[in-house]
Amino acid sequence: MVVHEFGRIPQCAAINVAGNPLQIVTVLVAPRRRHLEQHGELARDHQRTRRRGGKDEPSAAPAVLCLHGGGQTAYMFEELGAALHARYHVLAPDLPDHGDSDPAPEFGRHGLAATIPPLCAHFGLRRLVLVGASLGGIVSLTHAAAHPDSVAAVVLIDVGHRLEEQGVMKIMDFMQAHESFGSLEEAATEIAKYLPHRQSVRPERLRRNLRQRPDGRWVWKHGYNRRLRAEGDEHRRTWRNVIDGLDVDAASLRCPALVLRGAFSDVLSSAGAEEIAALIPNARLATVANAGHLAAGDNPESTVNLIAGFLNELRW
Repeated sequence: MVVHEFGRIPQCAAINVAGNPLQIVTVLVAPRRRHLEQHGELARDHQRTRRRGGKDEPSAAPAVLCLHGGGQTAYMFEELGAALHARYHVLAPDLPDHGDSDPAPEFGRHGLAATIPPLCAHFGLRRLVLVGASLGGIVSLTHAAAHPDSVAAVVLIDVGHRLEEQGVMKIMDFMQAHESFGSLEEAATEIAKYLPHRQSVRPERLRRNLRQRPDGRWVWKHGYNRRLRAEGDEHRRTWRNVIDGLDVDAASLRCPALVLRGAFSDVLSSAGAEEIAALIPNARLATVANAGHLAAGDNPESTVNLIAGFLNELRW
């Protein structure tokens, strides 16, 4: 088990989805010293926690569950967790088949969303705010529509029911372009080409997204690369399946929602952002300046401020 470093309490949640046991690695950022002391031993001995199948006691602080985008990990929300931990109980799991979590039996949006209720039950979360980026936003909408009483609000980061094919294909092409990398420095060079607007890509930080094989090469910590390479060009015809019916789910929401769009996103257009915000009955739209599709990483300060302001407005 690889232990995450940015959260106060890294934990492996043993859950069951449709009869399939899964281990979901989750970063917890708890605001209260008592909570830290209460669960510190479990964090240090996660193997023992897994064996006895114990559940965490719920925190008294309001819960915020952060779901990262496809091909990313919980580290996407490092800055948000650091900013909110004084007031909120923030959790950021590695989604199935991402980071250090097990694959789910079904990888569609409904299959991924099916992992959220048992994850919440494991940590004693009865009501929460969902923050979802890209794929995480799709999963957030899917879960919120199916479990409206458990969701107080939703934040969607650069995602909607209508996405731009050119931007989506750019992401998928990059994900399948490299079977592996000879070094972290090589990976950093390729990522810098893909994200030229980023100031720098530090090779040592890529251990969060890559794992080293026995032969010394580095591979992504997600299953998209292997899945896309196996499918060939099939994904160009089927990628829209993941957002099929998302407009219906969005229109059914009754909780407040914040839709964030990266100012120069090539995945969610300005019109697409306005459409998803109009579909959700109680939604507002804001722009993350100087950011593309990966808004939380491109401009974490603006992203954090917009989300924190939304939570304050909700008095959550």
